[in-house]
Amino acid sequence: MDPTTHDLVKDSTCTSCTFSEDFSNYWTAVLYFRARNGTYRRVRQFPNVGLRADGGITVYYIPPYDGKTTVTAFKPGFRMLVGDAALREKQGMQKQLCHRCLGSGYDRGGAPCTGTDSQTLPAGFCAGGIRTTVTFPTCWDGKNIDSPDHKSHVAYPKTGTFESTGTCPDTHPVRLPQLMYEVMWDVR
Repeated sequence: MDPTTHDLVKDSTCTSCTFSEDFSNYWTAVLYFRARNGTYRRVRQFPNVGLRADGGITVYYIPPYDGKTTVTAFKPGFRMLVGDAALREKQGMQKQLCHRCLGSGYDRGGAPCTGTDSQTLPAGFCAGGIRTTVTFPTCWDGKNIDSPDHKSHVAYPKTGTFESTGTCPDTHPVRLPQLMYEVMWDVR
C-alpha cells in the first residue's frame, strides 16, 4: 500500500488509543511461548500501570530534554521500523530494543535500556512479566517518508543520545521527536 496515496491516519475514523485525537498506526511484534511439546501459545500483552486498557502498548512522544532544541513533526505517511524479527544472534542487536524482567511488584528500575535490561529476552521466570522497550531513531534524511527496509531513511544520533541532544549524522540532518514504546508481556 502506497502511503503517499492512501494515508491510513487521514482516513481513520476511530482509534483504540487512550487519547481520541491519536489516529497514528502503531504496530509491535507478537511474542509466543514455545512449550516443551513444540506447540506455541501467544503471550498476552497487559497495560502499563495506571492505564485502563486491555493489552496494547504505551506510546511516548518525547521532546528534547533541553527544552530548546527543535524537532520536525512526522510527515503524513511517514513510516519507520526498529529491530529485525529474523535476528537470532546477539551480534547486530540494537541497544534501542531491550527487555526487563519485572518482579512481583511493579519495578521499572530506572531508565529504559539501562541497569537490569538486556538485549535478549530474559531466560528465567519473571514474576511480574517482561517489559520490552523500543526506542525509535530521531534523525531523518529530510526527504523520504519511507525506504524499502523502513529503516535507512532514519538514523540514531552519531554522537550522544536524543536525550543529550546528540548530533545527527550529516546524511540524516533533520531531528524528529523521540518515539518510544513500552510493551508489557504477561508471562506469568
